[in-house]
Order: sequence, then structure tokens, then C-alpha cells
Amino acid sequence: MKITETVIFLACVYGGADAQGCDGTEPEKWYSSGGSDWPSGFCKFERQCNGNYGAGFSTELACCQGHFGAQASGVCLSNLPAPPTTSPTISGGLAAFWYPDYDTAWPDAGCLNTLPLPFNNGNDRPTYDTQLECCKSAYGGQSSGKCLSELASPPTTSPTMTGGVGLLWYPDYSSAWSDAGCKNEVPLPFTPNSRPTYDSQLECCKAAYGGQSSGKCLSELASPPTTSPTIAGGIGDEWYPDYETAFFDAGCKAEIPVPSGRPTYDTQLECCKGAYGGQSSGKCLSELASPPTTSPTSAGGADVYYPNYSKSWTEATCINVNPVPSGRPTYSTQSACCSGAYGGQASQACACAVDPCYSCKCGNVDFLTANSCDSTLIANCSR
Repeated sequence: MKITETVIFLACVYGGADAQGCDGTEPEKWYSSGGSDWPSGFCKFERQCNGNYGAGFSTELACCQGHFGAQASGVCLSNLPAPPTTSPTISGGLAAFWYPDYDTAWPDAGCLNTLPLPFNNGNDRPTYDTQLECCKSAYGGQSSGKCLSELASPPTTSPTMTGGVGLLWYPDYSSAWSDAGCKNEVPLPFTPNSRPTYDSQLECCKAAYGGQSSGKCLSELASPPTTSPTIAGGIGDEWYPDYETAFFDAGCKAEIPVPSGRPTYDTQLECCKGAYGGQSSGKCLSELASPPTTSPTSAGGADVYYPNYSKSWTEATCINVNPVPSGRPTYSTQSACCSGAYGGQASQACACAVDPCYSCKCGNVDFLTANSCDSTLIANCSR
């Protein structure tokens, strides 16, 4: 019987992955078993594509604590190789991960790892491996510095490091795009999650100012790049967009020297897709050695997805409307964009835009029924 169940399980996992566009290389992690029978729920080690039950955990213990922290039956923990003698806690009554404190006003809140968890479903709240990671992601713009002040070794000043410099870099929207760069000054000039942030200045420049012909952002790096690597013959080993030509008539070049501040790609095709994904003329792709028979667009818009910065972070989704905004991070699928740009979105608006049956937050019972969602989900949401 177990062999049959295993075969069915693997067929579901890998069959479902193919249907959702997975390539089979997604990492295996511990996920909730799902379903409406939470008291009997447990964690299983598998490969998921869209993360229907959260981002997944590296250990079975962390998964049990994240999804079944208040499970009185102890079913999940009982499956551990060495289950604890008491309910879902570790030494000191603390979880093995951190989560934001949504029960406290944002300016006064921090990150917790106390048990029992104030939430039952792992999808209801993001979790992090460390307190610092939680503070940076959930309270990155907190001018009070409350979250960071609770670290074992907090910074010496409010959410800053020495010299009034923050932990993250962000684009300078107060300056003209051609003259702007990336900053990490605090207090932050924007509300939480209303502006993209990056771990390094270089990462910020590449994502937010990738097509900046002035090279202003890159010039402010501690060690700004000079010229691109070259090979013999005056042709470089990287491709870049031709900003000297009108967008609809432009293509990608490999000539050297590479203009300062220009984004570069390993192949001509990659350059065309990244820089001219919304080019209806198809000029860039037409210059390939073996050009495709159709232009670089797909039905409904561009062939890449990007986060919609025109909406608040809570309501935003990923779109593929042409033209693709310059400097905007792009993804090959809407699902990948939601995971990359809105992974911690509590409203799950982006995930629901991809899959209307993603969770109960996608809509009421009538909405879920109209979208032919799974009966178990509908029953669970109707409670």
C-alpha cells in the first residue's frame, strides 16, 4: 500500500511541477501537508514550485514549529527522528526561527521567536532564520529602530550603523534618473515596502540604474568599474543595448569599449530579452544569427514580468505591460516575479493574481467556487 501511495505522491509532485512550469531543479524542503485537518497535519520533505504552503523550511523541526506550533495533538513533532517529550518547543520555549510581531504597532514592534506561535498557518506570516534578517525584511524602514535595538548586539544608533548609514541600499527617486544613484542614508525617505532595497550598492545600481548612460550610479561605487573586458578584434565578450538608437530600431552590440553604466549580458539573445523584451518591431531579435519567426512579445504584453511600483506594496502584483520600465527587475514568469519581489507580502495579492486558488486570502467562497478551486480549500475558507 505504501509503495502505491509513494508512486501517486511522486506523480502529483512532479506532474504538478510540470504543469506550473517547474524545471525539476527546485530545492527540496520541508512543507506542511496542507488540508483542513490541521490537528492531524505533519511536515513532508518534497519539491514545490509555487510554494503553496509557504517558502519551506530547511529542517523538519523548523517546519513543525512554523506550521504546527500550537498543535496540541503533537502529531507533527511525533514524526521527528527524536521527537521532544513535550509540545512544539525547543529549550527555553523558543522557536528555531523569527517572525514579525503584528500584534504591536509597527513603530514599537520587533521580531519574536516565542512559543506558542500567534498564528497557525505558515502562510499567515513570514518567518526568518535570524532576528537580524527578520528586522531588515519586516522593519527595514522603521525610524524608531525598535526592532534592531532588541538584537543581542544592536547597532550603536537607531536603525543605522556608524555615520548615519543604514543596512540597505535604495534608489534615489528625489533626483533625475540620469543624475541619480543609490543611497543607504537614514532615516529612510520612504514608507516601508514602498521602494525596493538591496544588500549592496552595486546590486542597487545594476537593478535600478542598469540603463543609465551617464554612469552616475556606478561612478559612486568605492571601486567603480573602468572598461569592460575585451577580446582580440575589437569585439567584447559581452552584449549591451544600443541606447544611441531609437528603442524600436535598436538592437544589442558587442563592440568595445562598453559605454559606462550600460547593462551587459553573456549572449545577444539574453540582451535582447532583457533590454528589448517589449520591442514590438522585433528589431533586436531579427539580428540574431538564427532569429525567431515571431517578434519578442507574447500574447498580452512583454515576455517578462516585473513588479508594479505604481501600487502600494500590499496591493501590488507582477505585470508584463509594455513598455517594460527601464531599470525595473524582470523575471521570466509571473510566479518567479511574485516570489522575488513580493515574497513576504502578507496580503498575498501577487500570489493570488497568479493562482486564484492560492489561499483563502484570494477571495470569498463564491470567488473560490467560481474559479473551480479545490473543495478542501473552499471548505477550509468557509469556516
